[in-house]
Amino acid sequence: MTSYAAFSSDTTRYVWLILVLNALLWTLLPWLSVYSLPLDVVEGLFWGKEWQWGYYKHPPLPSWLINLLWLGLGDLGPFVLSQLSLLITYVYVWRLGLRLLGVEKAALGTLLLLGVYYFTWPSPEYNHNIAQMPIWAAAVFYYYQALHSGRYRDWILVGFCAGLGLLTKYVMIVLLTAIFLHLLTQAEGRRQLIRWPVWSGVLVMLLVFMPHLIWLFQHDFLPFQYAQQRAGEAPSALQAHLFGPLKFLTVQLLDHFPLLILLAVTGFFSRPLWSSDQAEAKTRWFLFAIGLGPALLTAIVAGATGTGLRDMWGTPMWNLSGLLIVSWLITPLAQQPQRRLLRGSVMMVMVLILLRLVDMSLLPYLKDKPSRIGWPDKAIASELEKNWQLETNCPLDLVAGEYWLGGLVSLRASTRPSVLIEGRMDYSPWVDQPRIDQSGVMLVWQNTDLPEQLANLGEISAQGELALEWPVTKNAEPLRLNWAIIPPRSVCPE
Repeated sequence: MTSYAAFSSDTTRYVWLILVLNALLWTLLPWLSVYSLPLDVVEGLFWGKEWQWGYYKHPPLPSWLINLLWLGLGDLGPFVLSQLSLLITYVYVWRLGLRLLGVEKAALGTLLLLGVYYFTWPSPEYNHNIAQMPIWAAAVFYYYQALHSGRYRDWILVGFCAGLGLLTKYVMIVLLTAIFLHLLTQAEGRRQLIRWPVWSGVLVMLLVFMPHLIWLFQHDFLPFQYAQQRAGEAPSALQAHLFGPLKFLTVQLLDHFPLLILLAVTGFFSRPLWSSDQAEAKTRWFLFAIGLGPALLTAIVAGATGTGLRDMWGTPMWNLSGLLIVSWLITPLAQQPQRRLLRGSVMMVMVLILLRLVDMSLLPYLKDKPSRIGWPDKAIASELEKNWQLETNCPLDLVAGEYWLGGLVSLRASTRPSVLIEGRMDYSPWVDQPRIDQSGVMLVWQNTDLPEQLANLGEISAQGELALEWPVTKNAEPLRLNWAIIPPRSVCPE
C-alpha cells in the first residue's frame, strides 16, 4: 500500500496526529522555558557561521543546518530543526513499516518510538546525534528498497544518505557495516554485489564525503583524536573489554523503559495479543539485523579493542525498535486495546513534556549551580562588547576562550564575532595570526588565572572582571568572569 492510501486508516491518522502534537509541544514549550540556548546548540552555531568542511570534534553538516535555521527563525530555529529531524525519522520508519508489516503495524510501530528516551527527553538540544536520526532512518528505508529492486536510483539514494550520514557523525559506519553484513546473508543481496547499481551507490557516498575526507587529511584527523579523548581511558582491562560494553548495552535497554511502561499500563503484556508467526522470517531478520545489529556491533568492537563508549552514541540506533516489537503483535487489533494504546501514548507525551518543563524551567531556581540553559548570555556579551568598545573603538571580531563562554559571546554580541576555541588555531582554522593582529581579540575565562594558551596570543592592553547575577536562580553566587583585551595592531577598518 502507498503512503497516501495508508492515511485512509483511522489508526494512521490518529498516530500522526499524536506525533505532530508531540513535535509541536517539544518545539514550543522548551523554547519558551529556556533563558540561554543549550550547550551543543551554542557550539553548533559558532561552528556553522564559519562554513568549514569539518570541525575539531565533528563533521560539518549539523552545524551548517543549525546556523541556517537560526538565521531564519532566531532562537526558535534550533528547536524547530530538532523536532523536524524527528518527524522526518518517523516518516521513513513508517514508510518502511508499510512495506514490511502493513498499515496498522507501521503506524503503531512508529508511535511506540515515543517511548524511546532519545525521541523525547534530550530532543530539545539539537546536536549531531539528533541530526543523524533521520539520515539513518532514510538510509535503512532506501537499503530495503534497493535490496529488493536492485535499481540504480535506490542504491544511489542509499549512497547519498550514507554520505550525508558520514558528514554528520562517523557512527554512520556502524550502520553501513550492519547493512553490509545483512546483505551478505541474502541471496539476492550477494548477487547484487557484482552489479553496477551497488557500486554506483558507493561512488555517490564517496563523492559526498570526499570534501570532508580531504579536510581530515589537512587537519590531522582532529575529530578522531577528540573522539578518543571523549571516550576516555578505562581504569582496567576488565572495564575496557567487558564492563564498558555491557554498560553501554544496559543503558540502551534502560532507554526503552518508558516504552515498556506504556505497554504495561495499556495492557499490552497480555499474551493473547502476541504471536511468533505474525511476520515473515525475512522481515523479522531484517529488523533484528538492522535494528539491533549496530548496537551489538558497537559493543563487540569496543570490547575487542578496549575503546571507551559514550551512552549517547546509541541515539540513532533505535529507529526500528517500535517496528521490531509490533512485528510480534497480532493484528488487526480490537478497538479497545488500540484505543488504550493511543490514549496511553497521549498521556505519556503530556507527562514527559511536563517533567521536562519542570527540569528546564523550575528546578534551576532551586539549584546552587544553574544549568547551561540558565546563563546570562546577553548580559555577558553586552558587558564584554562595551569594554571592548571603550578600549579599542573597533568592532569586536574575535573572542577567545573555552567553547561555551566564547560561543555565548559569539551568539549574542552585535557583531557575532568568531570564536578562537581555547586560544588554539588548530581547533579554529578560520583564525590565523594576521587576523589576530588586524582585528585584536577579546579574551574571556572563568578561573582566576589567565590560561597560558590565551596569554600567548599577544600583548594585553586592558583587563578586568565581571560579576553578573544569574537570571534563573537566587541561591547561587554571582557569575564571575575575567576578561582581557589584545587590541588591533592596525587602524580599524571603516
